[in-house]
Amino acid sequence: MRRILLACLASCPGLVLGLVAPDASAHSGGVSGSGCGCHGSGDVNLSITADMASISPGDTVTMTISIGAAGANEAGMFVQSNAGSFTILGGQGLAQVPAGLTHTQPKSINGGQAQFSFDWTAPGSPGAVRFELWGVAANGNNGSSGDQYDEDAFDFVFGCNPQMFWRDFDGDGYGRTNLPLTHCEGEPPEGYAAAPDDCDDNRADTYPNAPEYCNQVDDDCDGDVDEAAIPVDLYPDGDGDGYYGQLEYESGDTVVGCVGTEGYAAEPGDCRPLDPGINPGAEEVCNGFDDDCDADVDERVRPQCGEGWCRRESVNCEEASCQPGEPRDEECNFFDDDCDGLVDEDAPCPAGESCQAGECRAGGGGGGEGGVDDSGGAATLGDDGGTGLGGSGGSGFGGGAGADGDEGGCACRAQPGGSAPWGLGLMVVLLGLARRRREESVR
Repeated sequence: MRRILLACLASCPGLVLGLVAPDASAHSGGVSGSGCGCHGSGDVNLSITADMASISPGDTVTMTISIGAAGANEAGMFVQSNAGSFTILGGQGLAQVPAGLTHTQPKSINGGQAQFSFDWTAPGSPGAVRFELWGVAANGNNGSSGDQYDEDAFDFVFGCNPQMFWRDFDGDGYGRTNLPLTHCEGEPPEGYAAAPDDCDDNRADTYPNAPEYCNQVDDDCDGDVDEAAIPVDLYPDGDGDGYYGQLEYESGDTVVGCVGTEGYAAEPGDCRPLDPGINPGAEEVCNGFDDDCDADVDERVRPQCGEGWCRRESVNCEEASCQPGEPRDEECNFFDDDCDGLVDEDAPCPAGESCQAGECRAGGGGGGEGGVDDSGGAATLGDDGGTGLGGSGGSGFGGGAGADGDEGGCACRAQPGGSAPWGLGLMVVLLGLARRRREESVR
């Protein structure tokens, strides 16, 4: 679930814009998120507000994160942005990490919410910023049971008029209503459209007011299928799976009519025209065949084995054929190099430094198990949002690793005898989710 908060900028002082939640308007506190390792998803109230109604390029603004949920008494968070720079404020219990800011200890929930504040400085030129926030509302029982997790995105613009856009995966000029973005008015950002309501964002020929073809598809997104439809070209479909192959296309046997005409199809790409179980719409299963006709065989469905650097995929569909790779010495790189399910444990760093979220840094953390730096100061973000993660970072730790292995290390406090606060385990999981979200957003 994502809610988009727009803060007015220099060009629109005094305008108050509220929270937009087109995909969950009935849920004032959000709906289930995508999960946080061992923490359960839940109905968590998340918000980010600015202390200035109008933000100009170069301004430094105090941002306040609020987190709350029914039955919770403490909260933690991770936040990142794709522009500008963070500065930690004293007494807020936050730390800078390569990807953004995280808490060092949970904060108590008082009056229904816990709050974390930080300063954010806008870039010197007009533009927009998106803050991605992951939050946990916990019950403080020294375990993850009963904890609730959620995530949101909040947009602010600075030095320009705001305009809403929508994620457009198929490039037809209409986007997904549930994936909005507030940006500077004008041309849509890459991958977005100025109009919403695309009912099938995987088909470039399907969008509001598109021509309605006789193909058993609601091409014009009006809720009706094939009303006053235009006939389409159909080609032989010997196996009746709704797809034709290249040879059928070149056969010269073409009719004009509607999808459903016996023996003919309107969709191309069938790589085995006589096997109804193999076509572009089929699900890939591990069987030695290219079920979905994408020129890959058993991709992403073969058995896997090993942890971290040793993670490997079987050469066939047999689990016994999967051989994990060889471990290497653990390095401070936010990755499980020695294949033990732990990230950066005992990673070597120069004298006076410790491994903190994938980097050897002075102070803070108190050891080599992914500590954080809570000493304050600014962390400037790069063009990609300042992830600070290497190409392999975040891909090898699954649900994270705790101080003593309890439930993946996301418990809300250090367990008895443990060596790391709950913030470290949660930070590892949230940074991994943040990285995965960025990767998914460009697919």
